[in-house]
Order: sequence, then structure tokens, then C-alpha cells
Amino acid sequence: MRLGSNPVAAPSPAPVVSVMTPLRLLLLVTLPLFVLDQLTKWATLAFIPLHHEIPVIPGFFNLVHVTNTGSAFGLMKGWFNFHVIFGAIMAVVMFVLLFRKSTDKLTRFAAALILSGIFGNVTDRIRFGHVVDFFDFYIGQHHWPAFNIADSAIVIAVGLFLWASFREGKNKVA
Repeated sequence: MRLGSNPVAAPSPAPVVSVMTPLRLLLLVTLPLFVLDQLTKWATLAFIPLHHEIPVIPGFFNLVHVTNTGSAFGLMKGWFNFHVIFGAIMAVVMFVLLFRKSTDKLTRFAAALILSGIFGNVTDRIRFGHVVDFFDFYIGQHHWPAFNIADSAIVIAVGLFLWASFREGKNKVA
């Protein structure tokens, strides 16, 4: 034994507890975004007549009040049962991803985001038979399809899922 060495093994470090547990993600990401989505849709219904627009940045951004019975970008219009059932199935898949121990932090965060979007849009479909959209970005006469907070959460989540999958693939190759 060397001089000055301690024969007692150093204590192992305490396990690191993730700050963003699945329950915290639901309470701090999913629930607030769902509430924000529903509040903004309520404000749209209360203050913007159907098919009207309020210019915010002329030539680029309006607040509008439009409805959508389809999915992203108005595809599959009128497929009410499909959208509700598909939303329910995807919510179950996202809950599994959120609570599975092997899921990485980025994927968990994306699952929490997508859950807020699913809950927001399925709530609209059940309450109104359609989704309320209000963000309208455009240049000249070229408008991007109108969307809402729930749609934004879903699109951001898909981007994060893609990023996580590319990161994971890169780690496996290296």
C-alpha cells in the first residue's frame, strides 16, 4: 500500500435523478401547452368571426379564424372517426415512449410535446367536429395553410424525433 492512500473504497456517487421525469413533463410541458392551445382557440372563436382576418404584420402574418376537418394541411377532410381513433392510438404510443425507462430525454420531451398537440386537436374534433386554426403566414398571395398551437407542438415534436433518431444512429455507427 502506498503512503497516503486510503484503503477504504470511495463511496459511489449518488444516482443522478432526471429533473424531467415523465410526470413532470406532463405537468410542465403537455398540460400548459394544451391549456394555451385551448385558450387561444377560445379567443379565436370569441373575437374573430369565421373566415375573417386580422393583419398583424401586413404582407406576412394574420390572425384568422378558419376550421379544418382534415389533418395536416387540410388533407383527408371529413375523416372524423379516423382522426379521433388515430389520435387516441398515437396518444397511447406517446405515453409508452414517455414512461419507458430506456427512452432518451429528447424523445421524452418530443413525446410530451406531441401529446399536447394530440389532446388539443382531438378536443376540438370532439367539441366542434373540426379543428380551429388561426395562424396565417403568407408572402404576397402565397399562404401557408393556417395552423394552431397544437399543430406547432406536433411539428416541433416530429423534428425532435427525427433529430433524436439521427443522433441515435450516429452513436451506433461510431
